[in-house]
Amino acid sequence: MARSHIAVPADTRRFSWRSPHGSGGSFEPNGRMTLEGRHDDFEENPAGWTSRQPIYAARIFVGFNVGPKPRWSMSDVVKIVKRIRKEQVGSPDATFLYQRGLYTSRRDASVVDETGAQIIILNLAGAGVREFRAQMIALAEEIATKLRQEEVIVEIQRGGLSKETIGVTPVYRPRRL
Repeated sequence: MARSHIAVPADTRRFSWRSPHGSGGSFEPNGRMTLEGRHDDFEENPAGWTSRQPIYAARIFVGFNVGPKPRWSMSDVVKIVKRIRKEQVGSPDATFLYQRGLYTSRRDASVVDETGAQIIILNLAGAGVREFRAQMIALAEEIATKLRQEEVIVEIQRGGLSKETIGVTPVYRPRRL
């Protein structure tokens, strides 16, 4: 049985962003990359299809802490992505990179050293650019809300090149009395 190497089209270097209002932040992965799940039986996979045009993709950055306290895990993120993407396009296809990074809070400038994830989603469903962008913002909003995150960062790419970076904040729903 031939084995192939896994190639994930992701730039895992330091990532910085700045909003139109002048605020911004950065995230720097600093841990060893690992694979989630079984990975002892990867086989050679000849190309089944190709695209002559670069496709759109998104990288979503999320931490697992709430403030300074570890609270969430990769399985929590996977559950949310699976549910939302099934609702959006009928397929949960996504790649998850487990990582560790530093996040500077915009609330109090504290630096949070936390584990987290990059979620990589390719627009294989063929949604238009605006629709795909709206789907990724809705997904990030759900992640930020459910995991009580200050912000989740979405990077929209085309052909592996960054086109737009968006800071997505949670939606706070009023409590019922």
